[in-house]
Amino acid sequence: MNILLITIWKPRKGGIVRRVENLIKFSRQNFDIVTYRRSIALPFFRALAFIVDAVFQSLHKKNFDIIHAHYALPQGMAGVIVKKLTGKPLVLTVHGSDVLVLGKNPIFRILLKITLRNSDMIIAVSRHLRKKVIEMGNREERVKVIYGGVDRSGRALKKKTEKKVVFVGSLVPQKGVDILLKAFEDIEGAELLIVGEGKERKKLEAIARGNVYFLGEASKVDEILSRSSVLVLPSREEGFGLVLLEAMSLGLPVIATKVGGIPEIVNGKNGILIEAEDVEQLKRAIEKILNDVKLGRKLGAAGIKYSARYSWRRMATEVEKIYKNLLREQL
Repeated sequence: MNILLITIWKPRKGGIVRRVENLIKFSRQNFDIVTYRRSIALPFFRALAFIVDAVFQSLHKKNFDIIHAHYALPQGMAGVIVKKLTGKPLVLTVHGSDVLVLGKNPIFRILLKITLRNSDMIIAVSRHLRKKVIEMGNREERVKVIYGGVDRSGRALKKKTEKKVVFVGSLVPQKGVDILLKAFEDIEGAELLIVGEGKERKKLEAIARGNVYFLGEASKVDEILSRSSVLVLPSREEGFGLVLLEAMSLGLPVIATKVGGIPEIVNGKNGILIEAEDVEQLKRAIEKILNDVKLGRKLGAAGIKYSARYSWRRMATEVEKIYKNLLREQL
């Protein structure tokens, strides 16, 4: 099969790129990628320009059997237009903020519903996200949960003795990094490493106090995780939280909020769950892990065991089944 992927792609980083990269790596199908070719500052015009360009790129591709869009807007909307023009089936993978954040805007919600209802099959990266998609009027049998995975080949660099707290993710409001910075203010003898980029960076740098280091989009994230004491994901909204699995696979204890798909990963035995936007609770959880080596090791060991059930190969196999079923339906 030949699959047309409409998606964010390298040199950008993040969960979507890792998922697409591993889909290509572990699948036996042929893939052709349509992605951004130019950068426009204003988000609305960037999205509109992408839709036009993505449709143009797609129509100049040859012999694709299925369209697979990653992220509902604008990639999914571009996929809908290509579907209408070519008659090819459309698979849409929703990743989190496309439903949980954009879906709160009245205009974007209308566009989101159009995209979802015109998709032949929808892949949600968590049960929580599947529920939200169904609540928007989509039939249950058209929405399937396929979790992400971890690459267990990179493991266990020796940890340093320094106390290092780490966050990995986009610097956007829904990630709650401002809450982490407030919680970290009074924690002594530790460093906070912020890995990632986003529109909130300057604002977050302005409110940071203490030993806080903004590392940008670091290339050796596994090495940073392996040399840290705890990963914190203080999200206000979260589709899944792939970085939690990546940290667990390295034996790193995690702290995360009880939002979105996170409770599907963190269960109290393999990490600490806290309420969103609770600065004091987050501070206590961080101090608890930093000051209790045995607890950190216990959570880390449980995380390694738990993360083993999530495989990129399994993800790719399940996506391939969807492709094959859609083609059979077309016959």
